Formats: sequence, structure tokens, C-alpha cells
Amino acid sequence: MWDTILIQRIIEIYAWIVAVLIVIFIASIAEFYQKKFGVRTFYYFYTIPIIILLAAALHIISYRTSFSELIGFLGSVASFTASYYLYRIMVGEK
Repeated sequence: MWDTILIQRIIEIYAWIVAVLIVIFIASIAEFYQKKFGVRTFYYFYTIPIIILLAAALHIISYRTSFSELIGFLGSVASFTASYYLYRIMVGEK
């Protein structure tokens, strides 16, 4: 019983860490685009979803409550919003 719960937590933490790495990669793309083309992408705002997603992973380690899920959801929404903004800038939509 405890083994399955432990494995589930490890997989969830791994998933959030992978999500953080993806957001870091997207932030790097935004920084490159800003430096290369001179268009402001506000790449430093990607630290907000990174911090939120890391907080979700840390909260899952210790508590595993619905609050952990809420933190993860907020991090995902922030990440999606920032990525969508970058997409609109790169495609040229207003």
C-alpha cells in the first residue's frame, strides 16, 4: 500500500519537474527571440510559472492535498498564458 503511494508521489514530482524544464526551455526561446529580433517578449515573467510549479512539486512531497493540486493548476495556467503570449508575438498576431 505505502509502496504504491510512494511511487505515485515520485511520478507526480517527476512530472512537475519535467513541466518546469519545459517552461525553462520556452523562456530560453523567448529570451532568444527578444535578443535576435528586438521584440519585447517579457521572458523574465516565465519565472512566475517556474516558481509556482516548483512550489507545487514541493507541496506534493510534504502534504499531498487538494491545495497541492490547486497550486499545480495555477502554475499550469500561468505557463499556458505566458506560452500563448509568446506564440502570439512570434506569429505576429495583435
